[in-house]
Amino acid sequence: MEDLPSDERMLKTLNDFRDSNITLVEWETPLLQRLSYPLAPKPDFIFLVPDDQIRDACDIAKANGLLDSVQPPNYISEHTNECFRFAFGTPSSQLILLPLSWTGIKMEELVAVENTNLPCSIWTIPIPAFCAAYLRMIMQEGPESIIRIIATADLSGVVGYSLFDMSYEGSYMAAPGDDNYVEDEEKDALELEKAIDTMKQWNFIESTEWARDIMLQLVSGKLLYEFLPSKGGMEVSQG
Repeated sequence: MEDLPSDERMLKTLNDFRDSNITLVEWETPLLQRLSYPLAPKPDFIFLVPDDQIRDACDIAKANGLLDSVQPPNYISEHTNECFRFAFGTPSSQLILLPLSWTGIKMEELVAVENTNLPCSIWTIPIPAFCAAYLRMIMQEGPESIIRIIATADLSGVVGYSLFDMSYEGSYMAAPGDDNYVEDEEKDALELEKAIDTMKQWNFIESTEWARDIMLQLVSGKLLYEFLPSKGGMEVSQG
């Protein structure tokens, strides 16, 4: 979300974040939207914050009158027991702050957002770093974990919409024997080949290069998302 908040307390908080040089990294819905996943916008602000700044960021929010949020958890961040949640606006929206270290993302992986409507600078996460972070989340959780379930859906959604044509044209799905079936198969094969070539060119930092092979296996169908390693299960080397 990059629209200015109508709540004066939240707007003042964003201005104070800027004046205090707080590093804000977009996370969850705003990030997923930037990575081509067509989610409906939500009136919440969700940021990753460097660990050495998150206490200052929370103090700024409290000083501006933002109260602790009591809404039921909805986002991955809210299921971590690591985030700080503040309520603002009517109806109630949320400012959610999560330590950057929880995701395993490094500062060197971040990219500044060039154009934003907000009064403060925002950083974003390129798709290679996003994939590595989400794989870590998925594989560090148990099979029934809500974090694993949400993260798997988000990861597969981003990969699908960023690398493949997810539009559906026509009134029916082509089936064997239809005139368009072979043409559709050829199109799918070319699309998959292009997606794999694209992923091979992604820039991972050295410590996350392990994620490329897993993503290639997922995209090619050699590995299913539900069979990704889980906590207590088999392990995948992460460099």
